[in-house]
Formats: sequence, structure tokens, C-alpha cells
Amino acid sequence: MAFPAFWDRGYKKPSDLAVDLCRLWENHAVSVALVSAVDPYPTDAGKKVVLAGFLNYFADRYGAENVHYIKVGTPPETEFPVCLHVVDGPSRAALMRNIATKVTRGRASLQEAFLGSSQTAAAISRILGEIRPALHVYDTIRMAQYAPADVAANQICYLDDLFSERYDRMLRAGESHPDVDSNPLGNFAEHIPRRLRPLATYRVTQTVLLRAERALVRRSEDRVARAFRRCVLLNDIEAGVLRRRTGLQPGRIVSVPPLVATSVSSERCYQGSPEFVFLGLLSLPHNDDGLRWFLRSVWPLVLSRLPNACLKVIGGQASPELLASAAELTGSVSFAGYVADLGSALGMAAALINPLRFGSGIKLKVIEALGCSLPVVSTPVGAEGIASGPGSGVLVGRTPAEIADLLCTLTDPVRNAEVSAEARKHFSATYSRQAVFDAYDAAFVSH
Repeated sequence: MAFPAFWDRGYKKPSDLAVDLCRLWENHAVSVALVSAVDPYPTDAGKKVVLAGFLNYFADRYGAENVHYIKVGTPPETEFPVCLHVVDGPSRAALMRNIATKVTRGRASLQEAFLGSSQTAAAISRILGEIRPALHVYDTIRMAQYAPADVAANQICYLDDLFSERYDRMLRAGESHPDVDSNPLGNFAEHIPRRLRPLATYRVTQTVLLRAERALVRRSEDRVARAFRRCVLLNDIEAGVLRRRTGLQPGRIVSVPPLVATSVSSERCYQGSPEFVFLGLLSLPHNDDGLRWFLRSVWPLVLSRLPNACLKVIGGQASPELLASAAELTGSVSFAGYVADLGSALGMAAALINPLRFGSGIKLKVIEALGCSLPVVSTPVGAEGIASGPGSGVLVGRTPAEIADLLCTLTDPVRNAEVSAEARKHFSATYSRQAVFDAYDAAFVSH
């Protein structure tokens, strides 16, 4: 396995070195399997960032040759950093059978039904039997269905966000804001037959789907939490919600920070340009809605005070409606698509905007901005689960006028430097590689 360079770690006392040496001995030849239907690369969406971070951590702790990624569905198109195993996803016949026998009877959610089959289960079981990993990590309730009861009792399920909470917020956002398009598919659409996708695009069927799926997913989340040795989430607030729902002890349901592949920048030197950035995959309904609302309600207020202001949108899959909205704003909005090097892309901006009106879980774009020492201006929803307010580098506005004022204020280089330093300190304390790995050690290794 890969041996770490202990001499580069700057140990202050022998006991620290001893702990690492013992960990290395204990973990020698231990293998890990992560089961998912998502290809983590490129890391152009929050879900992918988290999964890639898990693989980074496991490879560091156990050696890449001892880390196995079991991918359900189409094979990845890029080179993989750990051992890859691909199994076929469910056939169309299996999908329809699942809907008829499981979803309609309340035995499974739609997202479980679209990814469940006996053939896939047999293939995963065969691979796990060959690998015999000490640690299994199943990616959300979709993959948790492939863990037999005796396996689940000793293994881990990564629950991501609570989808039941996400769907609940989508429904409430639709009631509060009639203009919200709460298409529930997002980047899950690739797993759904094309003929069925239009059902999620009409307001009436959207609402029916969300209400039904909210109840089914909640039942599955609670069932999985009780079945697995431990469930891992990103948001401590949602971990608390699940603990209250299930009555389980804190050690059974934990939250961890994501590992964001960016380094703390000490070279940021903002010069006062009125340039702002939006970051996020635009096929996700909360990103699409939030950006369209921002362009309609906030950006004109900024332009009235800063006529030369520009907004760079980083993220792919923009809808025609979003592109049309941006086109009406006299060239002040540009779309960059997916950008691999966020450090250079964010370096000259005054702030990241995060104008979400609904959604759940931690927004990784905020952490990515903090990692680049970039101030963040957010709605309360966008900052949920992340420390915000004075001293955090994350400023929260509740109205269009408040958000516009915060953005304009950050074009002052002195003020920007203050908030930038706060963002850098926040990232170092909570989201640095060492801080995240310590949290992962507690979540994935300790019993």
C-alpha cells in the first residue's frame, strides 16, 4: 500500500507519530468498497465533489489499490483513481415491475425503484464477495437497498442530504413563490426513461410527484437509518432531524464536512472591479430558480449603482429560459460553463452570490468560495448548515435590497480584504484537508 511521508507532517510530539504508525499498521491490506450510481468525475456538481472527496480520503488512508468503486449503470468516461467495477443498472422491464410492485404499495421510493433490480444486486454481491472489503459505504437510499440486513448492521450509508426535507421545501417554495419551477429530477434525470421525464415538467404532476416521493423517501430514510451501523450526512441540522425522527443515538447518525479540492489562497488581491460570480450546476432546480430570481430582482439594483458591474455564471446546463433572462441585461451577464480551475476563475471577483430560495443541505459552492478566500453573499437558505454572519466570510441578505447593498459594499478593496481574510480563516478551521480527514476518521473508522 502507499506509505505516507511521515517526515513531512511536522509532528510536535512522539505520541502523534506513534498514533499514525499504529493506524498504518492496523489499516494495512484493509480494503474499502463504495457503491454508487454516480460517476464522481469531473467534479462539476456538489454530489460528485463529495464522492470524489471520499475516494481521496480512502486512498490516502488505505492506498488506492485497496479502494474499490462499484459503479451502477454506464461506465465512467474518464480515468479512475481507484479500482473500478461497473455493473449494469436495471432493465426497463425491471423498472416498470418495481413501480407496479413496490412504489404503488409504498415499499420503495421512485428513486429506489429506478435503480433496483435482482440482477444488479447479484452483480454487486459477487464483486463484494471477491473483494471482501472490511468497509462498505452505500451511496444514499438508492444503493442502500443492495445491502442485506446482516451487512447493513455493520456498514455505513452516506445519506447525502435528506431528500424528504428537500422535497418538502420544494413544495413549500412552490406555494410561496408561484414562479418557482421545482422540477424534482435535477441530475437524477439520467436514470429515468425519456418518455417519463415530462411528468416532472408540468406543475400539477410535479406537485403530485413531490408529495408522493416525499412520503416514500422519508419512510426509506428512517428505515435505512435504523438498519445501518451508521448513517453519514453533510448537514448537522438534518442529522438532528433524522435522529429525532428515528430516536437513534447521535453516534448512529453523524454529519461530516465535505472535502473540497481547493487550497486556501494567501495571494488574493482584489483591486475593486465590480465583478461577481455565480457557481453551480444549472440543471438543479434550486440553482436555476435562484439565479433567475437574482437576475430579475437583485441584479438591476446592483446595475443602478454600478453600471459597469458584470456577473460571470460558472456551471453547465443552463436552460433556454435562463439564457433568455440573461440576454435582456445588456451584456452584463456571461456564461462560462464548467471551469476546472476555480482558483483563477474566482480570484478577481468581488464576491460569490448564492441567491437560493429553496433547497436543503450544505451548498458546496460556499465552501469552494471560502477555500479561495472569496467573500460570499447569500440568502438564508443558501447559507444553511454553514456558519455565517460577522467574522465568517459569509454575509446574508434577506431582501433584494439587502443583497444588492452587500454586493456593492464588497467592491471597496479595504472592506473586501477584511471579509476575504475571514473567509480564509473559516475555511482553514473547518474545511481544510486535515480538519475534514479528522472528521472522516471519526465517521468511517471509529465504532
